[in-house]
Amino acid sequence: MMTNASKQRGFPLIELLIVIAIIGTLAAVLLPRILDTQSSADQVATEATMVRLKTAIDKFKRATGVCPSDDLTYLHRRGKKPSWKADNGKNTGIESLVVMLSQNQKEGSSLSDLGDALVNMDGDSHGAPLPLLDDARSRYEVADAWGTPLAYFNKLNINKPQQMILAPEEAVVSVKARKRSDGSYYGARSFQLLSAGADLTFGTDDDIVWPSN
Repeated sequence: MMTNASKQRGFPLIELLIVIAIIGTLAAVLLPRILDTQSSADQVATEATMVRLKTAIDKFKRATGVCPSDDLTYLHRRGKKPSWKADNGKNTGIESLVVMLSQNQKEGSSLSDLGDALVNMDGDSHGAPLPLLDDARSRYEVADAWGTPLAYFNKLNINKPQQMILAPEEAVVSVKARKRSDGSYYGARSFQLLSAGADLTFGTDDDIVWPSN
């Protein structure tokens, strides 16, 4: 027969199990919503970065008549070759965009406000100053909200895959520009910016592309 003392010892355990069950239920219900909210916020942040870059690209195009190149060549200039280090063939598209936009105020834009979005996953050096950036030597990329470098394709090379390193010491992956359902490229007449999205993998359904129409 259970005594009053035994009952008093048993009730807290039952209550604890009930509380644990309630917490588990709430976690199962709320966690997916929390994660989905964070993913949505990261997508909005990534799209904002793309709009920031689009604004800089538009300024460059107004000044020069062309979009920034994706292969570290000045498409609108002839004559003396800049004293930049040779390209290592990795993350070239987005690196080229940063370099082109960081030369001077007339045609370029300071990207310093991007802060931690400026990364250098392949660890290469530019070899010459980037006048509009505080760090004069790193050959930067711009990352999305998940920390993965964006891909940038100029219309002249939009059909050429790019070799990219998405995180330090990771293997090189081949990245292709995004196509619409009719087989045409987004930005075929100008440029394309592409994010690997939340799954950190290019070529999957959660990729974010600009322009998006």
